[in-house]
Amino acid sequence: MRMMNAHSLARRTLIAAASLALLPAFAQSPALADTLAKLSASKTITLGVRKNAAPFSYIDAAGKPAGFSWALCQAIVQQLSAELKTPIAVKFEPVTLGESFDLLKQGRIDLHCGSTANTAERAKAVDFSNTFFVSRVVAAHRKQDAKFASAREFGRTGVLQGSTAQTLMQVYAAKKASTLALGPVKPFASYDEGAKLLKGGAIDTLVADELLIPRDAEIALRRDQLTVEPYALVMRKGDAAFVDAVDRALAKVVSGPQARQLAEAAGLKVDHMTLDAWRNPNKQPAPPVF
Repeated sequence: MRMMNAHSLARRTLIAAASLALLPAFAQSPALADTLAKLSASKTITLGVRKNAAPFSYIDAAGKPAGFSWALCQAIVQQLSAELKTPIAVKFEPVTLGESFDLLKQGRIDLHCGSTANTAERAKAVDFSNTFFVSRVVAAHRKQDAKFASAREFGRTGVLQGSTAQTLMQVYAAKKASTLALGPVKPFASYDEGAKLLKGGAIDTLVADELLIPRDAEIALRRDQLTVEPYALVMRKGDAAFVDAVDRALAKVVSGPQARQLAEAAGLKVDHMTLDAWRNPNKQPAPPVF
């Protein structure tokens, strides 16, 4: 066997160490490292659409994506296609709120088009676009139960699993039990399920984004606002070039009449909070919960 001198051994050790240090960069999937390069090469983008978050993002009775966020993403893809100077075909993946972040990390979706609030905690795991809509979090109750029309009365409270409303009510339960009549906080899987629980008497109030609570003759919304939700599109963490491209595309869409037209077609009223976000692009997260 040929023996290596000390100099050769040290040199080979350094080369091996350098190679190992570079392995993660070479091993990383192009889909995760550079979304714009992936779009240019594949000429395809996969959008995440919420299964049940009407009127923003949902699968309709025909099994097709629908809602304002979905339509907005279509317009953004058109802008990206023009910027990249290549046609981009759109695929979609139905997702829940809880699934969306993992699917982004895995590269199964490239952009989540839902009703996801930008929060400081979520921003540790994903990147957000500029705000595209601002909603309010309120409490709903059965119309026949006038007791729960009071801002102080919550009773048994239903919230969407993984939502900011769930975090909000858990904090209320921990820190404001002395001032609020708050019972157990019960998570549900979809807003339709939450409405059924409320109407059936399994919960006394339903806390959620005002626009996501199903409209029903038996359900009333309280006027008091618990917090605001700045909705943003969601992307993989660390792909700054793609985030910037999406923000440029979004700015073009909201600067003209198209965004308002898409919102109104989905049955949404564009109020002063959303208009301010369009005129002054920002990534301001939702207010901290105490």
